[in-house]
Amino acid sequence: MEKRPRIIIAICLVLSIISIGYILSVKGKPQTGKTGYPLPLAIAKPPQEISVGSPDGNWTLTMKEEKNKETISYRFLISNNDDIFNKEIFAKILSSTDALSIPANTFSPDDKYVFLKETGLNGDAYFVLSVSGESISGNIQTLDISGLFAAKYQDYKITDVTGWGGVGLVVINTDKASGGVGPSFWFEVPSGVFVKLSNRLN
Repeated sequence: MEKRPRIIIAICLVLSIISIGYILSVKGKPQTGKTGYPLPLAIAKPPQEISVGSPDGNWTLTMKEEKNKETISYRFLISNNDDIFNKEIFAKILSSTDALSIPANTFSPDDKYVFLKETGLNGDAYFVLSVSGESISGNIQTLDISGLFAAKYQDYKITDVTGWGGVGLVVINTDKASGGVGPSFWFEVPSGVFVKLSNRLN
């Protein structure tokens, strides 16, 4: 009778040792791919869209902006309200420190042209584009108002392009390079000619 309790005790000890050994071995193994928190999902942001309509309601200019790590891609599309015409008229990639935008008065009075504004660390720039997407003059697709002005007038610098002063006339305000308020100019489209005005247009 004395042997039976000893056998039971021995069996219990063996089972306890096996159980403890198994628990320790499971805890000691590194767990791969499993954490207490769900892994974050990389979600691609859809391109942002901004649209501006022409005063007569016949046309819409849409800017699609897609931000990447160090750059921003811009696409500009023109469409009419009948959806018969839908065309990309301009595209550009800028560094993340610069930006393109559509001014509220972007459309010319006859709906033939639009102008865009680019802001950056080196100052602002302004561009005129044809609504049809075709060349403005000859092989020129885009009129760079700021570049053309800087090449001709070193004594002035553009402070703002306020909009359209008439059919084919963009209004430009300037400051003197030496300091002080400068005159206003008309920029003629499609000729690319600047006309200095006697009065300041604000």
